[in-house]
Amino acid sequence: MRGRLLPVADGWYEWRQEPPLAQSVQVRVGVAAGGRLVLTGLRIDGSPSAELLRAIPVGRIEATANAQLAVAHEAIDTPPVLNPRARPVAPPVTAGGWDMIEPALAVPRAATTAGTRSRGRPDVFYREVADVYLDFAQDSPRPACDLADQHGVPVSTAHRWVKEARRRGFLPPGRPGKSG
Repeated sequence: MRGRLLPVADGWYEWRQEPPLAQSVQVRVGVAAGGRLVLTGLRIDGSPSAELLRAIPVGRIEATANAQLAVAHEAIDTPPVLNPRARPVAPPVTAGGWDMIEPALAVPRAATTAGTRSRGRPDVFYREVADVYLDFAQDSPRPACDLADQHGVPVSTAHRWVKEARRRGFLPPGRPGKSG
């Protein structure tokens, strides 16, 4: 299942997915203690049913929020803004929404001090790891395993890459047991 968040008004985002839900669903996103984006509000157009409530993929919506949005300020009541590193998660929507963003707008990593040499792989590698990981996190409960399979490396290597991508700021803070 793929989905995307579309800004509506006053910090609310409409959740659209394929296949579509029976009614319109809007969510409010806030910043948790660790810096990760989580749902803080839910609106349903019309009367909710048990079937509809079970069909709302809360974890997938949070993973999408962390892939598409970035925190503008530390205040929890400040709505998140578009993440310039986000990848598209669904075909473009003509009536608004977010499409592919310029990679040049990505937040640059702090430059190394003169005389020091950066160790390991370059930032562009970890930015690509983050993009692929976020893409897998939209559909899979095990995106690091999918990343490892795609590149033919052990899962522990993929986890190390993801950890380094988080450290360099290309991925949001992690949450144990949750992808995205």
